[in-house]
Amino acid sequence: MSVVSASPESDSLVNSAYEAPDYRDRFVATVASNAFVNVDAVVDQWFRHQPGWLRLLSTNTLRKRHIANSIGSSYAVGDSVGSWEVVDRSVDEIVFGDDMGFMEYRFSFRRVDAQHIEAATAVQYLWPRTGRFYFSLVRPLHRRFVAYALRRTVAEATAS
Repeated sequence: MSVVSASPESDSLVNSAYEAPDYRDRFVATVASNAFVNVDAVVDQWFRHQPGWLRLLSTNTLRKRHIANSIGSSYAVGDSVGSWEVVDRSVDEIVFGDDMGFMEYRFSFRRVDAQHIEAATAVQYLWPRTGRFYFSLVRPLHRRFVAYALRRTVAEATAS
């Protein structure tokens, strides 16, 4: 199982969230054939198997039960998992979002095909100086956290 950083896909929902995003990334994981039957299964595994420290950072809660109650929902637009609200979705992609006041953040999961899943991010600075400063501090950790959590998601799915 490998996770690699890749160029953002032009046909993804998260990539089209902003006309001119200030930041984009995409991480792709190779998985066992049909390890995830759909994108909902990817999202379930992602949130279910986050370590506490990452759950606190990504969903603003340490309460595993609060996240567990949200997992397995329809992931319809307007639903949320922790602090992440579903802002868009298609059959193969779910986009979560958060508005921090000085920047908007979109994060998606996509089942690319039977052997590949991805996590992608798009950021738009609403207050350019503040957003740029904040994200310059967060970006190195963000990239590590996403790659780590995607590897863990795949490992837990194959162990189940």
